[in-house]
Amino acid sequence: MSKTTFIIADPSFLIRKGLKLLIQKLENTETIHEIESKDQLTQIMNHEKPDILIVNPTLLDHSQNCPRDSFKNSDLKVILLSSSQNECTPFIADGVIQYMDPQNKILDLLKEIKSNIDTREPLEKDTNGLSSREKNILQHIAQGLTNKEIADKLFISIHTVVTHRKHITRKLGIKSVSGLTVYAILNNLVSMDEIK
Repeated sequence: MSKTTFIIADPSFLIRKGLKLLIQKLENTETIHEIESKDQLTQIMNHEKPDILIVNPTLLDHSQNCPRDSFKNSDLKVILLSSSQNECTPFIADGVIQYMDPQNKILDLLKEIKSNIDTREPLEKDTNGLSSREKNILQHIAQGLTNKEIADKLFISIHTVVTHRKHITRKLGIKSVSGLTVYAILNNLVSMDEIK
């Protein structure tokens, strides 16, 4: 099995080194580059095809909604670095690491995204392209949980829940909670008994 490759892009030397140490705790991984500027990121991403990009949003092209589009790599998994839970970003990502997150939370996110890559299938797609995590989020939405309740239950940030909801809405073309609930019932993601 080939190694899962990472690129870490953040202006802070300490952040890059800390993340590199955490990545080394995961099996069969390699950090192929550490990047500190937007110019370096563009140059290296044009030559390299990492599996996962961990990036500070200040280094991204703000004309693109999805960082994958900037780098012409549809298989790329993107994790954004965020300084606060309330920080808003226009980018769609596969996960968010907040600077104040504890080690275990960061490792759990990295393991989850890495395991999706290790299967070499893009997140267990069904006919509508929902990943297993998106299906899980959709189940909770259909059960009437708020973004905060979903985040607390799954040990992820509210921002990550919102990002998943945007993906679900875009992929299914359904914007209302009631519409998502009907979809979840029709596709056997929840039963009528589970709906509040």
